[in-house]
Amino acid sequence: MTTIKLLIIACLWLWMLAVAADESLDTREGVDLVLKCRFTEHYDSTDFTFYWARWTCCPTLFENVAIGDVQLNSNYRLDFRPGRGLYDLQIKNTSYNRDNGRFECRIKAKGTGADVHQEFYNVTVLTAPHPPMVTPGNIAVATEEKPLELTCSSIGGSPDPTIT
Repeated sequence: MTTIKLLIIACLWLWMLAVAADESLDTREGVDLVLKCRFTEHYDSTDFTFYWARWTCCPTLFENVAIGDVQLNSNYRLDFRPGRGLYDLQIKNTSYNRDNGRFECRIKAKGTGADVHQEFYNVTVLTAPHPPMVTPGNIAVATEEKPLELTCSSIGGSPDPTIT
C-alpha cells in the first residue's frame, strides 16, 4: 500500500473513533439544553483558547458558536469557569435549523495549537413528520385477481420516520 492510502485509512479510522465517542442527545424544538464540557486540568485562559463549534451538514464545514467567554449567537450562553473545569454551552430555545447537528468543545494550547481537550455531542432536534399519505389516493379501485399497489409515505420529521 502506498503512504497516501495508509494515511487516508488512518484518518478514516480516527474519524470513525471520534464519531463513535460522541454523546448523542435528543431534544425537542423550543427546549433549553446544556452541553457540558468538563475537564480536570487547570487550563488558564491566558495560555489556552476555548472553542465551541457546530457542524450541521458536513464533517469539514463547521461554524464557531463560541470562542473563549464570547458566544457568537444570541441563542447561546456560556458557563465559562476554566479554573473550575467548566466550559458549558447553554442552548436557548432549540431549533432544528440551527441546532440539529454535531457540537464540539475544544481547548487548544496557545502558541502550538495543540488540542488538549475535546468533547463531542450529536444533537438531534426531534420534529414530527407530516401525516402519512396513501397513494394512489383516498379511493382506490381494486379488481379481483389484479395487483393493486398502495404506497404510504410522509414528509419531514427528525429523525427520518419509519413507516411500516
